[in-house]
Amino acid sequence: MKAKYDQYIHEYYDESGNVRYSVAWWDENTGQYQRPLDARTRALTGCHTEYTHRIEEFGGYLTKRQALRRARYLFGENE
Repeated sequence: MKAKYDQYIHEYYDESGNVRYSVAWWDENTGQYQRPLDARTRALTGCHTEYTHRIEEFGGYLTKRQALRRARYLFGENE
């Protein structure tokens, strides 16, 4: 069974060839990845979402478990 937040996890390889897991939502209409900012960053910047065409630009986690934890935090209120 897939985890509820698997749809937000994207696997990629960094420049060293290591697997990384990034958290974002792919928007077909705009052709870009999107993810909400955490509460602290929203308060500091006044922005609510960040966008990119390349998932690597969001950075990544070493394990899928770490990425799923972050996805639950960022996307949990939307479920």
